[in-house]
Amino acid sequence: MQILNQIPIANTIKLALPALLLTAGISANTMAGQSADWKGEARDAWIDGKIETSYMLNSYLNPFKIDTHVANGKVVLTGEVDSQVDKDLAAEIARGIDGVTGVENELMVKAGAHKADANDRDFSDYVTDATLTAKVKYALLENDSTDGLRIDVDTKASTVTLHGDVKSSQVKELAGRIANNVEGVDKVNNQLAISSQS
Repeated sequence: MQILNQIPIANTIKLALPALLLTAGISANTMAGQSADWKGEARDAWIDGKIETSYMLNSYLNPFKIDTHVANGKVVLTGEVDSQVDKDLAAEIARGIDGVTGVENELMVKAGAHKADANDRDFSDYVTDATLTAKVKYALLENDSTDGLRIDVDTKASTVTLHGDVKSSQVKELAGRIANNVEGVDKVNNQLAISSQS
């Protein structure tokens, strides 16, 4: 029992938050409201948890290879990623989290990984689309009326496509509006199916 008492509360919050958001369906809006009262290590742990949750929701990143450390809102990223694109994407996602005051990107790119250059036309598009996918997915999870875990999000050239089953036409329309309201989204292709079993 003494060992458990020695674990800092910040680490407990950091480890628990992604699981809670993903499995218990806790509204991120509710969490955002509560976070305003949190200070110091607890607020840093809340920010850390949001970043790690965003990495888990992003299909381009392996969250188990990226370590995040937050102190006074400043994020330090360490670990190893497969490419320079992944390194830049991880930093961009962290910068987009409320409460982050700066990002120090110390991620290492695997030896022999592809390096983007000026002729690599897809580099910026890839980062932009992957970031938009994460933002839209997070926005859907924030809303209690949309079952964000059941909605797949794909982005290409700033056009977002929604797939999956929802319980009503109202939920389908709401999900489309939420996606359309995310900054940077040019168009939404809403292919959500209405299913009575959703």
